[in-house]
Amino acid sequence: MPFHSDSILPIPLYLTILLLSLAGLAHAQCPSSPTATVQAIKGVGSKPLAPGLRVTVVGTVTAAFTGPRELGGFYLQQAGLHNRPPVGVFVYQAQPAARTYPAPGERVLVRAHTGRYRGHIQLERVERIMVCGVNRTLQAWTLHLPAKTSHLRRLEDVLVRVPGELTVTSNYQLAHYGILALSVGGRLFQAQNGTAAVAGVPAGVVLDDGSYRARPRPIPYLNSNGTRRLGSEVIDLTGVLAKAFGHWRIQPSTAPRFRETNPRQALPRARAGSLRIASFNLENYFVSLDARGADSKAAFERQQRKLVAAITELDADVLALHEVENRRRAVAALLRAINSATQSGAKYLAAVAGMDHGDGAIRTVLLYREERLVPRSVWINEDPVFTRPPVAANFQRLGGKGPAFVVIAAHLKSKGGCPAHGDVDRGQGCWGKLRRRQAAALSQWLERLKAEVGHPRFLLVGDLNSYPGEAPIQALLSAGLRNLLADHVPSADRYTYVYRGYAGYLDYALATAALADVVKQVAIWHINADEPRYLDYTNPRAEPTPYRSSDHDPVIVELR
Repeated sequence: MPFHSDSILPIPLYLTILLLSLAGLAHAQCPSSPTATVQAIKGVGSKPLAPGLRVTVVGTVTAAFTGPRELGGFYLQQAGLHNRPPVGVFVYQAQPAARTYPAPGERVLVRAHTGRYRGHIQLERVERIMVCGVNRTLQAWTLHLPAKTSHLRRLEDVLVRVPGELTVTSNYQLAHYGILALSVGGRLFQAQNGTAAVAGVPAGVVLDDGSYRARPRPIPYLNSNGTRRLGSEVIDLTGVLAKAFGHWRIQPSTAPRFRETNPRQALPRARAGSLRIASFNLENYFVSLDARGADSKAAFERQQRKLVAAITELDADVLALHEVENRRRAVAALLRAINSATQSGAKYLAAVAGMDHGDGAIRTVLLYREERLVPRSVWINEDPVFTRPPVAANFQRLGGKGPAFVVIAAHLKSKGGCPAHGDVDRGQGCWGKLRRRQAAALSQWLERLKAEVGHPRFLLVGDLNSYPGEAPIQALLSAGLRNLLADHVPSADRYTYVYRGYAGYLDYALATAALADVVKQVAIWHINADEPRYLDYTNPRAEPTPYRSSDHDPVIVELR
C-alpha cells in the first residue's frame, strides 16, 4: 500500500525491515527447552546444582542493580509450582556494556555458569542474554514480617512486598553501608525502660541500598533536611529479599516511600516567670586533642560549635553538663564559648569550677546564670565510690526572691568497658553492682544535704546510665525521689539514647516531693538519639546545628 502523508517523509524500506526485525527480536519466544530451571539451580526439593556448570535458563527480571557501585547484576525469577512461592536467583555480570542489562519485567534467556559468592548461589560468567518479551503478570510476593527463618529462606532472591508500615529503628550504619534497621508495630524500646507505649518487634530484615560497598555516595534515604530520623516509617516496601553478611535485607526494586512520623521538633519555650534546669551529656568535650574527643583542631571547633548551638537553644538558668574533660582549662574553654554565643547577654558561671573533681578522665560541670541565681552553698561528693564526683549547689533567685532549691548533678558508671571478672554484665550492663553502690551513696548524700540546708527542695539530674526499671533507679525512687520524666513525658517520648536500635532513657530528673509540686513542665529534646551519627562533628561537612551534637538527648525541667 502506498504511503500517503503531506508532513512526514516515508520510512526507507531498509529501515522498516530493520525496525520490524528488532521488534520481532524483542518479542521473540524464548527457547522451549532450557537446560535448567531456577528451582534446580537453587536446589528446591533437592541438592543445588554444582558450581561451574554451564546452564541456559529462562525467567523474568525482577530488579536490576547495575550502577558502578551497585551489586553488578540483576535478579531472575521463575513462578512457583502449585501456588507455591516463586524462586529467584542473582545473575552477576561484571562490568558489562550498559546495553546488555535487561530491564525489570522483561522475560529473558540467560546462558551462564552456576557459582557461589560467600556461600550464596548465583549465576556468573554470563555468555548470552536474550530478551524474549515482557511478563505483564509479574507481581511481588506478599511477605508479612516478622517471619520465621524457614519462610525467609524459601523467599530468598524473590521479589516481595511488605504491606503496611515498617519503622526505622536504627540508622547507625546508614552512612557506612547504606542500610536502615526496621521494626514492626512501632519503634523498639529497652525492656527495662518502664514505658507503657506499645513497643514494636524487630522486622528481621534491613532496608539496603542495592550495594554492599562501604561509604555510599550519596548517602541514601535522606529527607529534605539531610537526615533520616529514627521513628520514620517505610510504607509498602517492595524489593528483592536477599541475605548477605549475616543479615536478611530487602534490595528495593522501587524507591522506598517514607512517612515523616517523627520530624524534628522545636524546643518548648520557657514559660514566663519560670526557672529552667537542663541536663546534657556532651559526649566527650575534650580540649586535649586525640584523647577521648576530637582528634584535630578543626574537629574540636566543629564539636564546640554544635554543642554551643544546642546549649544556647536550651536557654537554661542551670546547666548540668556531663562528659567534660576533667581539666580546669576545658571548663574555662566551654564557658567562654557558651558566653560568647549567648544572644541575650546572660552569662554563665561554674558553681564548683575551682574544686578538685577526682582522678577520672571526665567530670560533671554545674553552670548557672549569674543575673538570675546565686549559689548559697556548693558541694562536691568526695566518696571514693565515684570516679566522676557528683556536684551540687543550693540556688536562690538573685535578691532573695522565692525559696531556695538544690540541684545535684551526677554521672554514674557506664555500662561498657566490661571487666573479665567481678562486676560483669548480669542483665543490666557491666558495673551494675557499682552503680547500685553509687545510687546508695547519692541517697545518703541527699539526706545529709537536706539536714544542712534546712529545706526539702531537691532535684537530681544527670546521666545515671541505668534504665528506669533497673536497680539503681529503683533504689533512688525507694529513697523518696519522684521520676519527673515518668510523671510528665508521654511514654512514647521517654528516651534519651538509642543502643543497637533499642530506645530508652539513661538521663533523669528526679525530684523530692516538695520540688515536684512546683514543676511546670518537663521535656526531652530529641536532637541527638534519633539522628544518624554521620551528622556529628567527625564529619568535615557537619553544620553548626544542635542536631547530633552529642549521642544523648538533653532533659529540661521548668519550675514555678
